[in-house]
Order: sequence, then structure tokens, then C-alpha cells
Amino acid sequence: PAFLALLAPAREKDLQPAENFQPLVEKRFTPPDEEGLPRLLNTSWIIAWVLGLLLLLGVGRYMWVNGFGSIGLDQVIMIMFALGLLLHASPVAYMHAATDAARGCAGIIVQFPIYAGIMAVMSATGLVTMISEGFVSIGNETTMPFLSFIAAGIVNIFVPSGGGQWAIQGPIALQSGMDAGVSPGKMVMAVAYGDELTNMLQPFWALPLLAITGVRARDIVGYTAMVMVVAGTWMALWLLLWN
Repeated sequence: PAFLALLAPAREKDLQPAENFQPLVEKRFTPPDEEGLPRLLNTSWIIAWVLGLLLLLGVGRYMWVNGFGSIGLDQVIMIMFALGLLLHASPVAYMHAATDAARGCAGIIVQFPIYAGIMAVMSATGLVTMISEGFVSIGNETTMPFLSFIAAGIVNIFVPSGGGQWAIQGPIALQSGMDAGVSPGKMVMAVAYGDELTNMLQPFWALPLLAITGVRARDIVGYTAMVMVVAGTWMALWLLLWN
């Protein structure tokens, strides 16, 4: 917190009020100008509530029959869809909100297929394995977590996907740690720290919020990069000293 306070602009003229930014989210939704049955179907809260409650009842019945532990991605999607209908109170309002949200997260929608392609290339060519093995091959019990941390940070710059990265790098890190006498928990955290750290260099995670608020990535990346330097130093020291 003290470091973040130091990052605040020192001169008052450098501070920009929220009014200077133009958010993408519209403040108020106006129903379309329709007449008769189409307007009734689109704007009726009854239809939204009936559909939403039917979906929730379906999920409830599924969990009653199969147990709460059987809930999966399909059931979560149904619950979120039902809650959206119930909270927006009409089908057309829900559709409008979904359209607005898609504009806000367009960067995520476009970028992640590209990340998946990069991950596939790096995996198929063995590049991730080469980077990981290259670092851990020079490590010992003291430096192994630190080197895995650095390798994870480098890989994450190109593919900011924790799950996909762990699927390839995780087994290498765990096996190398076992061979060097390092606990699995420490190796897992080393890879996780590296993966998290370099997210500060490319704030893809902030794209929806940036779109909603009207702030540009260049407005925050200087701050996140400084946080990365300080946090990375702290993490590296603890990985080297924590035995």
C-alpha cells in the first residue's frame, strides 16, 4: 500500500477527474418503439421471470437427483442465464445488457483464440518444455523454485493462460523439484507467482474494465509495470530464502 501511494501523481494538475473519461456502458435503457404483441413479448417481466424460474427449477431438480457435487459448467451457465433474466426483468433489456457487455470485453473475445494458437505452437514445437528444462537444468534445491518462477514469467508473456501453461510446465516443474528435493507445494507456488507476475506487463485481465470506464491500457500499464518490479523482487527473495 505504501508503494502504491507513492505512485499517485504528485501534482494536482496531473490528476484527471472521472468526468474526463467516456464509459461505454449506457446509463439508461429505453425499450424499442414497438406496438402490440412484439412489444409485450420483448418487454414483459412475466416472460423473463417464467423462463428464469424454469431454468432454476431445472437446475434444482438436476442437483436433487444427482447431488450437489454433480454440478458442472452447464449448470453454472444455466444459473447465470436465469439470474440475468430475473434481474433485468425483460428479455429485451437482458439482450441489450449482453450486447453492451460484449463491447466491453471485445478484446478478450478476440485475443484469447490468438493466445490459444500461440500456446498450441509453443506446445507442439516443444518451446515451453525447452524454456522450462533450460532453467531447471542449472538449478539446485535452493535455486530451483526461483528458476521455475522466472521460466513461468517468460512463458506467460506470450501465453497469459494459467491453466494451459500449467498443463505443460507444471509436470516439468514438479518432477524437477522432486529430483532436487524441493516440496511440490513450493514448486506449484513458484510457477503460480511467475504466471501472475508478468500479467502486469500486458493487462489483458483489465480489458473489460478499461472498456467500461473509457480508460486506455497505456494509462495503467506504467503503474502495473512498477508493481511488477516491486512484487517480483519480493517474490524472488522469498523463493530464494524460504527453504
